[in-house]
Amino acid sequence: MGSGPRGRPAIHRPHVLGPVRNLCLALALLGAVAYAADALTQEPLPVRPVAALAVASATGALAVMVRALPKVRVLLTMVACGFAALAAGRLFHAEAAYPALVLLPAAAVYAVRAWPEARTLLGQGRARALIGRQEHYAGLIAGELHDEVLQLLALTRRQLDAALAEEDPQALRRSARTAVGRLDELAAVLRSIVATLHPVALRGLGLAETVRSLAARVAAENGLIVDVDVQGERLGAAPAADEEACLAAYRVVQEALGNVVKHADAERVRVSLAYRHHHVVLSVTDDGRGLAHTSPTPGPGYGVEGMRWRCEAYGGTFSLTSDGAGCGTTVRAAIPLPGERRGA
Repeated sequence: MGSGPRGRPAIHRPHVLGPVRNLCLALALLGAVAYAADALTQEPLPVRPVAALAVASATGALAVMVRALPKVRVLLTMVACGFAALAAGRLFHAEAAYPALVLLPAAAVYAVRAWPEARTLLGQGRARALIGRQEHYAGLIAGELHDEVLQLLALTRRQLDAALAEEDPQALRRSARTAVGRLDELAAVLRSIVATLHPVALRGLGLAETVRSLAARVAAENGLIVDVDVQGERLGAAPAADEEACLAAYRVVQEALGNVVKHADAERVRVSLAYRHHHVVLSVTDDGRGLAHTSPTPGPGYGVEGMRWRCEAYGGTFSLTSDGAGCGTTVRAAIPLPGERRGA
């Protein structure tokens, strides 16, 4: 009864632990900033003991959760005790804060030893999100294969079985032609899936033509008007050193168009590509429902964060802006081309 996932406390389940850990990290950082800002003022404000208690409680909770990282656990315990002493000194008498004068400098020194484990802790959230994104796309691909490819194969198999039972040559030919048509349809579906997984045309045709092809496909499949504006002649076939950066730019456009289709309820989309200062500069603007100011993401999933991480991974920038509900959304990104920079 007590073993396995059913017997684990709710706080230690991964889908609960991640958000709680992120909340504690944010609370500890906010409390530390508030305490430091208050400490710099001439007159102590009531916020200082509250901020110290917030840091102590948040780091104490983190120390309980990071059981697999002993050095980080010791570091967090020292910080929690130090800020608890500071809070006690403000609430009761100054002598209660003296242990903090030992614990907090000792924690700063010990942080050097605990940094490798702390870096692991900080990277777990992003790693989890990346894994979740991969699983998300794996599920989409599996759905496409099941709903399109396997069903077409099953229909073709039934058609061929029926053709084998035909004695009339004309009926046999009709069944064969139908089976061939379904096989052509299946080949088109597979080509679409392969293009989604890896745009092979990017190497031969270049970023501009590949984006144009993507835009035409999205427009045809979803009844959208997708305008593509390319500025500059350097977005053709990229050198080998620039392939990954160009692929990242293509993925940002692909994800942005996918978000428009799924969430924007738009009629027209404008995709702009340009080469400026050794960067691929792109934007995707739609005339859809836009974003409410209380909702910074266009919907559930990992799309926006995935685009941001792709840009940051190559030293680029990313932004998502909207003037509000009903005003459309604009995705902007700038990704440096390392090959062009070395050539310059």
